[in-house]
Amino acid sequence: MAQTTSEVWDSHWSATQRSVKKEVVDNFFEDYPTLEMHRRKGLRMSSKGGKEIEVKLQTSGGTAESFDKYDVLNKSPVDPFESAFYKRRYYAAPIILSDTEHWENSGPERIFDELEHLGSNAMNTILKAINEDILSAQSGKNMLGYQDIMADAAGATVGGINSSTTTAWESQRFTTSTTFTTQSVTNIFDGIAAWNEMLDSCRIQGGVIKQIVTTYSIGRAYREAISSQGYARTELDNAKGPGGNMLPPFYAAEVIADNDCPSLHSYFPDTRHTKLDVLSQANFRKTPFSSLQSNGQLAQLAYIVAGVQLFTDNRRRSGVATAITGS
Repeated sequence: MAQTTSEVWDSHWSATQRSVKKEVVDNFFEDYPTLEMHRRKGLRMSSKGGKEIEVKLQTSGGTAESFDKYDVLNKSPVDPFESAFYKRRYYAAPIILSDTEHWENSGPERIFDELEHLGSNAMNTILKAINEDILSAQSGKNMLGYQDIMADAAGATVGGINSSTTTAWESQRFTTSTTFTTQSVTNIFDGIAAWNEMLDSCRIQGGVIKQIVTTYSIGRAYREAISSQGYARTELDNAKGPGGNMLPPFYAAEVIADNDCPSLHSYFPDTRHTKLDVLSQANFRKTPFSSLQSNGQLAQLAYIVAGVQLFTDNRRRSGVATAITGS
């Protein structure tokens, strides 16, 4: 919303123009690093349409036994296969401008292209909503989120499969209350130990963790831990202060601090198996502008649309630490 000014329309006001900076500077939206990470590392573009995403799973195995000579062997059939189903979810943000505003925003009097920047605002609105939902739990018509796929508690149903009955569908978790920079064992930070616990829990199940998504508070505590006395080296002959990345990798895993991440949490997604499915026909695209004259309005309307769903074909290889206190 535009701000108002109080001015006296005197001779000086009439004689002097404002110095107008044409650049529109964003003061509302943030970076959305988790969504960006999935677009880089964990994206599956779907071009076939379809109302749902179906993935085939092997969730159990048979029984092997040793035998000798004429022993009678097991002949019971096995039923090791299941399917998980994920509904497509859709997001839209409007771009709307009245014809009179569009006419006025033209010619040499136009400071910036209002319609173009309304389109950029709509795109950022979509990115904001999807990033927030990735780090949330599914509700209403929203997509699934980390809080579903890497749930805080056991027994979640994801993709129609109940992990209480299909235990191979359970994700990993570390729920011990931990202060990242506390040292219960001399010279070992509790937060480092918790993250190592999660890496091993996922790796035992065959997981490969290349990203850790956490809060800024936990990210700062991690940075403090590796910058502390005995853990960081400063060369005094050319001291420039602490250097390197703000959030260095943790055993080759990219550490991502996201303001939408719930407090106390660190997520360990295996992006080979936890992916963002994007419908190619609704790949963050703008629909054609249409007139609102049928409503008796002289205006143009379009939408930025995205058809997305966060899905997994292997929950057991990802996990979450739920109770880490940062700085």
